[in-house]
Amino acid sequence: MTAGTLIVVIAVLALFLALLAIRLHVGLALMTAGLTGTVLLRGPEAAVSTVANQPFSTAADYSLTIIPLFILMGVFAVRARLAQAGFDLASRVLRRLPGGTALASLSGSGMFAAVTGSSVATVATMARVSTDAITRAGHGIRLAAGTVCAGGTLGVLIPPSIVLVLYGVVTEESIGHLLLAGIGPGALTILLYAATIVLTVLVRRRRKARAGVRGAGGGEAPEKDGREAAGAGEQADSGATGARPDITGFGFLVVIFLVSVGTIYLGLATATEAASFGALSALVILLVRTRPPRWLRAVGDSVGEAVGLTAMTFLLMVGAGVFTYFLALSGASTALVDAVIGADLAPYAVLVLCLLLLLPLGMFLDGISMILVAAPLLHPILVGYGFDGIWLGVLIVKVAEMALITPPVGMNAFVYSGSVPEAGLGRVFRGILPFIAADAVVVAALIAFPDIVTLVPDLSNAR
Repeated sequence: MTAGTLIVVIAVLALFLALLAIRLHVGLALMTAGLTGTVLLRGPEAAVSTVANQPFSTAADYSLTIIPLFILMGVFAVRARLAQAGFDLASRVLRRLPGGTALASLSGSGMFAAVTGSSVATVATMARVSTDAITRAGHGIRLAAGTVCAGGTLGVLIPPSIVLVLYGVVTEESIGHLLLAGIGPGALTILLYAATIVLTVLVRRRRKARAGVRGAGGGEAPEKDGREAAGAGEQADSGATGARPDITGFGFLVVIFLVSVGTIYLGLATATEAASFGALSALVILLVRTRPPRWLRAVGDSVGEAVGLTAMTFLLMVGAGVFTYFLALSGASTALVDAVIGADLAPYAVLVLCLLLLLPLGMFLDGISMILVAAPLLHPILVGYGFDGIWLGVLIVKVAEMALITPPVGMNAFVYSGSVPEAGLGRVFRGILPFIAADAVVVAALIAFPDIVTLVPDLSNAR
C-alpha cells in the first residue's frame, strides 16, 4: 500500500466516524465513506458502478432469504404475545429465587433480543419497564441496569440469531451449523448471568443485614432489622407477578423453536427451509391467538414491521458491502493480513488481539454492524492460523456483543442511561461490571473448551 493510499484509507475511516458522530444511519455512513474512498482511488465511474451493482448483488443472494423469514417469524411471535407469555411464566417460576424479578427480566430481554436481532433495540425497549419492575421488587437500579444491558446481548447466540446468520453469509460458513453452535454458549451465558444476579442480590442482602445489626447495636433504630432487610427483596419478588402465566403461549414458543431449530438439528431441513417452517408456524399461531375480526390487521401490521426491519438490515449489508469493496480496492485488507502474519505471533496471541480489536467498535456500532464490518477482515486471518470457522464465528459474535457493554465504550450502557436518565452512566457501568466478568468467563471457557461450541453441530452431523 502506497503512502497516498494509506492517507485515503485514514481519511475515509475518519469520515465514517464523523458521520456516525452526527447520527447518520450506520448503513448510509458505511456507504458514503466507501463511495468517497472509491472516488478518490478510482474516480467517479467506479463509484457509480459500485452503486449500480452492490445493492442488487447483495439482495439477490438466495442465502439471504433466511433473514426476512426469521425476522417475520419473530414479529409474528411478538404479535402473538409469545415473548410476553415466556416472561410471565419466568416471573412466576423464578419469583421465589433471590432476584427473581431480575431473572425474569433477563429472560424477557433475551427473548426480545432473539426476536429483533439487535441488542441496542432490546435495551431501548426493555429499559424502562424492566427497571420499574426490578426497583419495585426492592433491588437497586444498578442491578436493573446490568440485567437489561447484559440481557440484550443474549439474542446473539440463542437461535434463531440474525447476527450468526449474517456472519455465515459474509464468511460463507454453514448457517445451519452456526445456529446450532450458538446453543451451548448461549446456555452457558444464561447460566452465568443468572448466577451473577443471584450472587449480587445475596451479597447486597448480607450487607444490609450487617448494617442493620450495627445500627441496632449502636443504639440507633434502623429502618428494618437484619431479618427484614434480608427478606425484603424476596417478599417483593414473590408478589411481583400476580397474573396467571400463559402456559399455552409458552408452549407455542417452544413449538416455534423446535420447528425452526429442531429440524436443522435432525437434518430434516436446511437453515432456509427451517426459517420458512418457523415463519409459517408463527403465522398459524398468531391467527389462533387473534380474534377473527383482527386477523387481517394483525398480519398486515406484522408484515409491515418485518419489511421495515428487513430493509434496515439489508441497508446495513449494502453499506458494509460498499465499504468492504473500498478496503479491498485500497489493499488495506491484504495489508492487514500480511502485517499480522508477518508479525510471527503465536496463533492464540493473534486470536486474542483480533478479539480485543472488537471492543472499541462497541462505542459506535451495534452487533449486526460490527459483524458486517469486522468479520470479513478477521475471519480470513484467523482461519489462516488453523482455527475452526464455526468456532470462530461464535467466539467473534460473542465478543462483538460483549463490546456493547464494556466500559468506557459500551453502546448498550449509553442507550440505557438515555432511557433511564435517573440511573446515571456511572451507576450503569457499575451495574454492568459483574456481567462483564461473567462474559469474560464464558469467552475463556469457549477458548479453553471448544467442544462447548462444536458439540451440538457434531451431534447433528453424527445423526
